Amino acid sequence: MSITMYQSDRQFVTPANDASLYSALGGDTSGVLRRGNHLNITVSGLQVTVDTGQAIVLGRLVEVTEPVTFTLPASATGNVVIGIDLSKANTVMGQAGQANYQVKVNQVYLAGITGDLVQEDINNGGYIYQLPIATFTSQATTATVSQNNPMLNDSGWLNMDTARTGARLWGNPSYAQYRVRDNVVFLRWRGVDVTNSVNGNQVGYVPASIRPDVDITAAGTNIDSSGNQAVTAVINEGAVLWINYSDNHRTNVHGMLSYPI
Repeated sequence: MSITMYQSDRQFVTPANDASLYSALGGDTSGVLRRGNHLNITVSGLQVTVDTGQAIVLGRLVEVTEPVTFTLPASATGNVVIGIDLSKANTVMGQAGQANYQVKVNQVYLAGITGDLVQEDINNGGYIYQLPIATFTSQATTATVSQNNPMLNDSGWLNMDTARTGARLWGNPSYAQYRVRDNVVFLRWRGVDVTNSVNGNQVGYVPASIRPDVDITAAGTNIDSSGNQAVTAVINEGAVLWINYSDNHRTNVHGMLSYPI
């Protein structure tokens, strides 16, 4: 058939079907749950131990049932990750339906990696997804680890599309970012010059999937040589954040706003 329904009588539901459902219900986000010892990380030399806990990685429930120890690469920087690799095959022992049946899951791992994270859409044809739970810096024989467990239903801070508007970020720190947490969109921006952007007032775009259904307005500020000036920030139905300024004060705008989706 060209159409099916997995939650129906006598239907067969694969792990991929199940994960796709749970991932969608979680907003296609991943995070560590408040279970066990929250995957607490300790370090001894280059040896890292991840304690017990659970995480959901794009709809897949991963559990560390006993502490896991592995070695970080020396003289490097990178991330400690929970990795999923669906290209690997699990090992089956015994006979299905019998007491001796066991599955060794080879498709999930803990590791310290360098370089860019691989985060493919494993619910839509991808194979590999690496969820960072900490960063590390190592020397020849020692390492320091900073744990930062991501939260479920939280996208983390992502960059707005400022290239599309032509806005300029300057200063340190400077940013134009958005975040989706528990179906609320948060926007923050700092050190943005919109003088030469589209219409001379546009900051950046958010994805169309999280644009508001009505214009949302908030107070902001511009800071330049003449001091602080109030500006109005608007995120509109077209998914663009723009600034309503006065007297050409638009070279260093700051602010934040939020709205439900």
